[in-house]
Amino acid sequence: MSSNSGIQIPSRLPLLCTHDGVLLPGSTMRVSVDTARNMQLVKSRLLKGTSLKSTIIGVIPNTRDPEHDSDELPSLHSIGTAGLAVQVVGSNWPKPHYTLLITGLCRFRVSQLLRERPFPVAEVEQLDKLEQYTEGDPADGELGELSQRFYQAAVQLVGMLDMSVPVVAKLRRLLDSLPKETLPDVLAAMIRTSNKEKLQVLDAVDLEERFKKALPLLTRQIEGLKLLQKTRKLRPDDDKRVLSIRKGGVFPGRQFSLDEEVEDEDSDDTALLERKVKAAAMPEAALRVCLKELRRLKKMPQSMPEYALTRNYLEMMVELPWSKSTTDCLDIRAARVLLDNDHYAMEKLKKRVLEYLAVRQLKSTLKGPILCFVGPPGVGKTSVGRSIARTLGREFHRIALGGVCDQSDIRGHRRTYVGSMPGRIINGLKTVGVNNPVFLLDEVDKLGKSLQGDPAAALLEVKETTLQFCCLSGGRFKLEWSCGPLQWTCCKIKNKNKM
Repeated sequence: MSSNSGIQIPSRLPLLCTHDGVLLPGSTMRVSVDTARNMQLVKSRLLKGTSLKSTIIGVIPNTRDPEHDSDELPSLHSIGTAGLAVQVVGSNWPKPHYTLLITGLCRFRVSQLLRERPFPVAEVEQLDKLEQYTEGDPADGELGELSQRFYQAAVQLVGMLDMSVPVVAKLRRLLDSLPKETLPDVLAAMIRTSNKEKLQVLDAVDLEERFKKALPLLTRQIEGLKLLQKTRKLRPDDDKRVLSIRKGGVFPGRQFSLDEEVEDEDSDDTALLERKVKAAAMPEAALRVCLKELRRLKKMPQSMPEYALTRNYLEMMVELPWSKSTTDCLDIRAARVLLDNDHYAMEKLKKRVLEYLAVRQLKSTLKGPILCFVGPPGVGKTSVGRSIARTLGREFHRIALGGVCDQSDIRGHRRTYVGSMPGRIINGLKTVGVNNPVFLLDEVDKLGKSLQGDPAAALLEVKETTLQFCCLSGGRFKLEWSCGPLQWTCCKIKNKNKM
């Protein structure tokens, strides 16, 4: 440690009392200046100083509760850390406020308090004379054994982290280059500890005692990481997470702190989404489009608005039931009993439904016709559709088209629009979770036409979806449109009161 053995601090130091952290030699800490004495120290010493010596201050941990702090100078802790103020950030509006970035140099003991106002100044005695630790053979005795155990524990801790992270790889190299007597302060500042535990390490002036105070803290951190890794192994569905090291203070301008609860990286999320796309059993055309969008997503910065749109599109494609379907129950007798139990009379309608089921027994690949129920309100058009679904053993989904005047509600909105979403047909498939439900397009006679297009014309695209059975119901059916290749079977339902 030849570089640090030449550190010589002034015999008189201005003192900065902190109550939000403990600064250790070799670490960097941000300190918020909020008291009057600390504010005067910044204005009079740091902002007006012109030499390097003027930026060296003493950092004393304040053990008093900040909520009960007063104008009186608290009883000073006997041990402090001499620090170099490498950065001062702040403003004078609306009120003066500063934040200091301080790098710890060495320990000192307060010999005598010289003055209290406008900021405390004390006569100090430097404690960390690092050259004395290198005298003799450090491998002999209990101190050498402790330093070796501490070094091995530090290597084990760093080895449990992801070495692909540049900060972790740099920390591993620094463990080999740093003298072992500096490791207790460095690791105690890095790992997750309380201010009380750091204060115990700060008070350990003797190196052997310092190793004894810091070694249990390091062991506890290692056991916590082992438990975390074991818990993740018990949950195979969880993504692979990377333990990162958060910036904040080990060497000048850097600090490292373990953070187990780190969110998954974007690359892991993209890889998970790619696995879901390949496992969704999509048709070749849809899979080709999804893989193309996925490649664009990997090259796209997360800050772009199109990133969220593309991600939502891929997630919707994954959630669609491409290969999930229900098995039809084509029992004509059971269907007749179920229809009689649900509805009285309606013989023509029941006969038409049973004819459809009979044809389905002979030709399982039948995708038409689309049944159309016409009648006044309340005669049972909607409930007939639900009964057909029960008869077939399929899922049932009702889409109310009353008042719909935008064809985008049927086709879906363009992805370039804010808040774009798929049409009602695709949303219905996602809701039921199967690709062969019974869809009931209710109130088709109440469709409106506006500047956004004609939704009735968009309904012709229902044929192009994966639907195998569809019912239309409406009151006075007056739609004038070309049905194209679709086959419509209209069943008029009379008022029950007149039957």
